[in-house]
Amino acid sequence: MEKLKHLIKVITKDSNCEVFKPNTEISIDRKIPDDLDLFFKLTNGIRLFQNESFGIEIIGKEDFISTNKYLYPKDDIIWEELEGDITNEWFLIAKNPELAQYVSIDLTQQNFGKCYDSYLSTHGEEGMSEIVAHNFTELLWSLYHSKGKGDTWFWNKNDFKKIGDAFD
Repeated sequence: MEKLKHLIKVITKDSNCEVFKPNTEISIDRKIPDDLDLFFKLTNGIRLFQNESFGIEIIGKEDFISTNKYLYPKDDIIWEELEGDITNEWFLIAKNPELAQYVSIDLTQQNFGKCYDSYLSTHGEEGMSEIVAHNFTELLWSLYHSKGKGDTWFWNKNDFKKIGDAFD
């Protein structure tokens, strides 16, 4: 937890990032990983390197909903919650709508806290739902460390050690 606290302090001092004040009016009504709980106690989201090609927003409490519901609202004819589908327990944690890039955090018991690539056109597809971080702190560190620069996301770079797929 100290690593996360330190990282948020570093990000707060970075003029290319914006840390939002915590929102105590919204509560999360489900069990979430301890590091994510601490993040929401310290912030209500962060914008990382918005002016860079691969800037991204770590969402605040108000957007912490099922990624399926975020990407495919009920009024959208594509949206359909399938009973027992594991993606129902993947929650939006980071987004860059301009690039159709989203990252989900898994709240299922078996993969609690793992973070997945939820690119709009491949979200929830077996073999296309790459694990990009073992936990939220690792995700935030990797996104911050990449500085939003380059020609792709950190998990698509050659030096990224593949972790696996959400369906493995």
